[in-house]
Amino acid sequence: MKKYLVSFVLVIMLVLTCFSSIYAEVQTESLTIGITQDENALNPYTYVTGYPGLDLVNLLYDNLFVLDENNIPQPWLVKEYSVSKDGLTYEFTLHENIKWHDGEALTAYDVKFTIDYFIVHPKSRFTNPLQSIASVEVQDDTSFTLVLSQADPNFMIQPLADLPILPEHIWTNVTDPDNETNAVGSGPYQLVEHSSGQYYKMAAHKDYFMGEPPIGEIVFPIIEDTTAMFTALQAGEIDAISTSIAPELVNQFESNPALKVVRGAGYSTTLFQINAEKYPMSETAFRKAIDYAIDKQNLVDTLLLGYAELGSPGFIHPSSLYYNDELTPVFDPDQAEQLLEEAGFTDTDGDGFREDQNGEQISLTTLVYSNNPIRIRAAELISESLNNIGIRNTVQAMDATTVDSLMWPEFDVSKGRDYDLGLWGWSNTMQLFPDRMIELFHSDPSIGSVNIGGYSNPEFDQLSEQLQSTLDEEERTSIIKEMQAFIAEEAPFITLYYQEIVNAYNPEVYDGYVFQTGKGIINKLSFVPGEKVEAPATEQNNSTNDESSAGTTGDAESETESASSGSANTTIFLVGGLIAAVAVGFIFIKRKSKKNNDSDDFGF
Repeated sequence: MKKYLVSFVLVIMLVLTCFSSIYAEVQTESLTIGITQDENALNPYTYVTGYPGLDLVNLLYDNLFVLDENNIPQPWLVKEYSVSKDGLTYEFTLHENIKWHDGEALTAYDVKFTIDYFIVHPKSRFTNPLQSIASVEVQDDTSFTLVLSQADPNFMIQPLADLPILPEHIWTNVTDPDNETNAVGSGPYQLVEHSSGQYYKMAAHKDYFMGEPPIGEIVFPIIEDTTAMFTALQAGEIDAISTSIAPELVNQFESNPALKVVRGAGYSTTLFQINAEKYPMSETAFRKAIDYAIDKQNLVDTLLLGYAELGSPGFIHPSSLYYNDELTPVFDPDQAEQLLEEAGFTDTDGDGFREDQNGEQISLTTLVYSNNPIRIRAAELISESLNNIGIRNTVQAMDATTVDSLMWPEFDVSKGRDYDLGLWGWSNTMQLFPDRMIELFHSDPSIGSVNIGGYSNPEFDQLSEQLQSTLDEEERTSIIKEMQAFIAEEAPFITLYYQEIVNAYNPEVYDGYVFQTGKGIINKLSFVPGEKVEAPATEQNNSTNDESSAGTTGDAESETESASSGSANTTIFLVGGLIAAVAVGFIFIKRKSKKNNDSDDFGF
């Protein structure tokens, strides 16, 4: 009997050894992901861009909830929660044993501190959504209650799935958060090195409450030249890139056997931003003429090669349940000229360019980031269109920091603006829920916190206030569609397109990415432990009827599924093998036991 037991144990050990070795192979020692710019100190007050800047911050800090691959909020730091029927009281229980990177415990008191801190030290993105909180009550280290002054239908998304929780024992002594450099959080990774303008290096937070992260170290080299970044990925010098592949290079990347390409709808919005505070852009007719002069479909077809969806005049993405499908993008140069003529913008000196209503020369400049070739070309095409209808316009490409300082000084709209026109973009988070239109267009800087065009209209402000006080979903939808129609008519900026996301990476180094709708593969879900759940197939650009493009999309979706489920399938196979081995061994020994009249009990 003993020899059979020994044989059986050896079989089990062999299976476990195989399981352990293959599991170890799933772990990635180091991953290199290219980003296009320095994001400053990676804390909630100092990061620069919504993508990938905030996504890097979210690797270091945790939120109470997290948006899943379909942008549905799911509990994260929160273990259990309940909401009262009137939507005013939220009760939460945190997971136990959550640790900050320095080993201190994260508690409900840190949550209360964070909320209070952002109120005292405003940061528009995080502070504004907290205004509806009337009180924060902490019961113990893991339990707390939030009471709202009025129900907020978007409260789960923002602030709960957006607000980074700060460690009280560190931030209680920070009085100048905009210049703070510490990045100690509770997230799956901790910042170990930042060489300004060169790279960030993060290491796995081994005591992470969700389990040890799957990647030991992530390095983010800063490669401002996107062409150089694409070349580095193809050459195997980096493992993935944060930026979407240039449309003209998609086929080249797809034909590279060492890379995997995944595609999906993008929620990032590219705009022709107008300084509506400055004359003559303060005139609605002038802004409308600009709208009519721009051939948005041509931009999608020639610059994006169809890898984009045509922008909606009302800003809201066509895939949104709140999208106003009665709005249609306009392109009519003759109508543009007629609008200008009727509004008094005429060519009085016969030089081919119009003067303003006071007879003064109009000479406008369009700003654009110098490191974005597609936007530079878009700016040039738009400039040609404006010149063709008699609006004198030139393009000025400058580094991103300079453009930001002119269009959005210190990222605070209350500090004004110093520009005429500009190519601009908002990251995918601006499309997560339609109420963010209030932030884009409300005239009060404390409410319209990203109204970088200085647009002001009492009627829109009134619609905003009406929306904020309405909970009935049908009424809210009606108001949101009315707001879109209002914006389409007023043209405070021109929505050009929503570029499709085309990501590429080396699957041999790491193949656990999760494609988050509207964002792509560089998100928190891709870098945390646990089962990778595949996002559903994304409906492709309706403006593109290319059958070959649709075929490529299907392949990309299959590849994404393979990327997320490969390790899970391997695990299932091995566990199944182990169970089978145990069962066979048990039966074998049992039979031998009966044959030899062995009455020993099995004690394993």
